[in-house]
Amino acid sequence: MNRTELLERIDREIELCRAELAKDTIRLIGIKSVKGEPQPGAPFGPGPRAVLDEVMRMGEAVGLYPTEHTDSIVSIGLKEGKPDLGIWIHGDVVPEGTGWNMDPYKAVEYKGHIIGRGAADNKGQLCAMFHLLKIFKKLGVELNYIPAIYVGSNEENGANDLKDFLTKHQPPKMSLIPDCGFPVGYGGKGCIYLYLRPKKPLQGVTILAGQDADPGKAVAVIGQRTVEASSLPRHMSKPDPKGNMITRLMEKLLDDPDVAPEDRPVYEIFRLLSQDVYGKAFGLDVQPKEMTPLVIGPERIDMIDGYPELVLKIRNPIELPTEVVRERIAVVAEKYGVEIARTDEIVKPYLLDKNWPVLRRLEEVADEITGGDRPPYIIGGYTYGHLLPYAVGYGTDANIWPEDFPEGHGGAHGIHESVSLDRLQRAARIYARALLALNEMEWEVK
Repeated sequence: MNRTELLERIDREIELCRAELAKDTIRLIGIKSVKGEPQPGAPFGPGPRAVLDEVMRMGEAVGLYPTEHTDSIVSIGLKEGKPDLGIWIHGDVVPEGTGWNMDPYKAVEYKGHIIGRGAADNKGQLCAMFHLLKIFKKLGVELNYIPAIYVGSNEENGANDLKDFLTKHQPPKMSLIPDCGFPVGYGGKGCIYLYLRPKKPLQGVTILAGQDADPGKAVAVIGQRTVEASSLPRHMSKPDPKGNMITRLMEKLLDDPDVAPEDRPVYEIFRLLSQDVYGKAFGLDVQPKEMTPLVIGPERIDMIDGYPELVLKIRNPIELPTEVVRERIAVVAEKYGVEIARTDEIVKPYLLDKNWPVLRRLEEVADEITGGDRPPYIIGGYTYGHLLPYAVGYGTDANIWPEDFPEGHGGAHGIHESVSLDRLQRAARIYARALLALNEMEWEVK
């Protein structure tokens, strides 16, 4: 059959598999794949490992080719052999937190959406890509390269699974990352964790915020009193410029007449760091040439050795490398009696050549289906693509929720996380065309 007839067949199969797509997504959500204690063969806990095992079973059951590369990364290929193209997805999820009116791991279908922890980040995408390869297998689609879905188990906590993989294996020549948007992501900001704590212990105060059990809650215990604040959890690549629960707790402490005067500078800098999400007070609000501006995400406060430690998740453009970000924040924090206890650079920012023919072709393919409503973009959060050569952010734009959801519900990492079945099917159609387009051109990377 010619290309037009083949695409019509593929599109028809994508429509017919909608019920199975929903069923498989719900099944994978049912595996609570939050990071846990290491076990033999499961370095990030039994939950993330269970997703990998299930993916292997799914692939084998439909005649795809499963491979266990490490204890934390597996793949299922369309053909036997070393994959040339990787579609990288993660099976681990962030903790569910509180505020759900359902069990986050007993997903439901509601108005064309699947609701449950990990639905949009990243289990819906995993199932959509799985069904696409299954359709290619069923229809006998022949490609002159080998595509494979790679599934990891630690993307949400530093991508240590991929870092380990890269010490032992050569990655595919090129990769696509469906944990983003269309048309194409040609680069990504870096990700830095900064841990700040006061130089002196506070006066009988214990502070916790953003803990796994309740990521939208902040609590200070002062003697026999408890002060609380809350906000809706959200992805730290898009923090609220109005602040979050940390900001509100610090404001309450600063308004409290019984708070020790020597503790107030700490509360003030914690308030500033949790609300100044673009780093203006630290000289970090530069306008990058291609990337979006730096963003400071106030993630949590832990008590470490009796000191409250503020954890910031910072997304930095190329113009602001880690050492510059650290230095500028440290200079201001010093004035408030606070220091940076440690720095973790999770990933560096990166850029691909916007004129790379493969990138342009992938953009054209996506625009054919989406209508070309957006230009190429820079990834705001970090993905596996930051660590892989020639990795392109490619879809799926599927984190959409029903119109009747309350404000702040439905987002990735949030309450009632939602994925649109229509968008997953649209993504499968785009990926089908992309895989065929790559089969028709030279895409050897240099």
